[in-house]
Amino acid sequence: MIKSEGNIKNDPKANSYQFSNEYKAGNQSHPIADLFGTKEMLQIVIKKLSSQSLIFSLAFIVILVIAYKLCGNQGLPIIAAILFVFLVGMFAYLFFEQKSKVKHEDPSTISQLLGEKLNAITKPTGDFSVHVWTSLAAETSVESRDINIIPSAKQAKYRIGDKINVCFRSTKDCYLTLLNIGTSGKLTILFPNGLYRNNLISANQSYEIPGKEYGFEYGLLGPPGIEKLKAIATLEKVELLASQFSSDGSLFRIETPAAAARDITVIKKNVEAIPTDKWTEATCEFRVNQ
Repeated sequence: MIKSEGNIKNDPKANSYQFSNEYKAGNQSHPIADLFGTKEMLQIVIKKLSSQSLIFSLAFIVILVIAYKLCGNQGLPIIAAILFVFLVGMFAYLFFEQKSKVKHEDPSTISQLLGEKLNAITKPTGDFSVHVWTSLAAETSVESRDINIIPSAKQAKYRIGDKINVCFRSTKDCYLTLLNIGTSGKLTILFPNGLYRNNLISANQSYEIPGKEYGFEYGLLGPPGIEKLKAIATLEKVELLASQFSSDGSLFRIETPAAAARDITVIKKNVEAIPTDKWTEATCEFRVNQ
C-alpha cells in the first residue's frame, strides 16, 4: 500500500505522505462493469476454486469411498455425476457473484480484476530484465546505488503502520514506468512523477521511492489486502500513456478504477507494438496485515 486509494494527504507531524483508503462507488462517468471481460472474471473464479482444490479433492475422495462402501460399484457413477453437477453449479455461482460485485463496484473485486489486467502485460525474461521489490524503510539504504541487489521472490508481508520503500533496478539503461494497483482498485503512477519527470534510469543501479530526496515517507494505512506493483521498461523512449503526470500538480498521478482499466488496456496495446527484445517487465506483490 503505497496507497493509491485516494488523495495524497501531507501529514506535517509525521513528515509523511499518506494515501487515504476512501473509495466512493458510483462516481464513474462510465459503468465499471463494461471495462472487464469474461476472461478476467473466469481468471478470478479459477483462482478461488484453485485455492480450495485440496479441500475439494479430499471431499471428493471421502464421498467416493463412502459411496463404494454403501452402494458398491453401481453407486459410483451416480455419485460422480452429482459431484460434477455440484462443481459446475459452484463455478457458475462464483462467476455471477463476481459479476454482481463488479456491478456494485466492490473495491476488492475491482482491485483483483485490475491485477489480472496488469498480469496480462508479460514477456519472458531475456538478457534485458528489470526487478522491483519492497522493504521496510528502516532496512533500505541506497547510499551507493552501484551495488548488487538480488530481490527476494517471496511475497513481502507488512503490518498497518509500517513505513516502506519501493525499489527498482534494471540490467540496462532504460525508460521505466512503475505502476501500483491499490486494494481499492485505483491506479497510481509512481514513476515518473512530479519530482522525477524523466524516467530514464541507469543500468545496474538501485532506485527507491521515496528516496531521501523525496522528503517524505510512505505509511501503510490499510485496509488489509494485497498491493500489486508493475514495472515496465523500454530501451527507447515510448509514450505508454498520453500523460503520466497529475493535471493538478500533485506528485503522483492517481486514477479511478474505471480510468485505471482503460489506462492498463492502452499500456498493454502500446507495449505489444514494441519489439520483444526492446522492452521487459516485472511484477511485485506484497500483503498488508492488521
